[in-house]
This record gives sequence, C-alpha cells and structure tokens, in this order.
Amino acid sequence: MTRLTQYSPFSSDPVADVFQAFLRPIRSQADERSPRLDIDITEAGDKYVLKAEIPGIDKKDISVEIDGNTVMISANKEQNNEVKEGGNVIRQERYWGRVQRTVSLASPIDQAAAKAVCDNGVLTLTLPKLAGNQNKTLKIE
Repeated sequence: MTRLTQYSPFSSDPVADVFQAFLRPIRSQADERSPRLDIDITEAGDKYVLKAEIPGIDKKDISVEIDGNTVMISANKEQNNEVKEGGNVIRQERYWGRVQRTVSLASPIDQAAAKAVCDNGVLTLTLPKLAGNQNKTLKIE
C-alpha cells in the first residue's frame, strides 16, 4: 500500500536546510547549558505541595514569592573560582548564575500560612489554598 505524505513547499528549500544545519549545534549546546528548575506539584484537598530540585544552592540564595495564585521561585548560584596557584581550568560544566521558575495554580494561595523547607537539594513548598474562595455557579435570571 502506498503511503501519502503531505507536501510542504518549504521542506525542500536548500537554503533553509543550510541555515538549519548551521544553527543545530548552537541550539543543542545552549539547551545543555541552560539551567532548569524541575518541579512536581501535587494537590491534597485544601493545599498544594510543590517540590523543586535545587541542588548545590544554599537556602539563603533561594527566593520564593507568592502573588495570588502565582508562585515564583528564583535562585542564584555564584561562580566558584577554586583554581589553585599554578592550576588551569581545563573544562567548566557546572552552572552558575540565576535561574527562575513561575507557576500559576488554579486557586489563590494563603500567603500567611505558606511554608518553605529546603533539604538535601529539594525545596518543598506547602501552599494552603485561600479559604472562602470556592467556585460559585451563578443562576441566570
């Protein structure tokens, strides 16, 4: 049976292929070096629990801001220049700089009751939902 493929006039453009091939190594290197805050969010009744992996960053360099239903986590890791006299850096792959992640949740957060704990490179946020903010169905008159 013959397979049909959708024709795209831009897929066989030789100029586009040259540019894509030229930029491909740059993109892959940038993706490897870019920092990420990997997170898990669970909902348990009246609260959210957010866990973020932040290895190698001191808790004094982590900031958490809550605005309504939006949570912003930011962290800053200083460059560590541990080169002894007479030594040269051959390769440096460890990330240093600022990383940030913003998450919007379905319900507003009770900022006064929110808690943050950082243990073994895992930041755990306990985010209680704001009481009295239940969904309401309106009756159409």
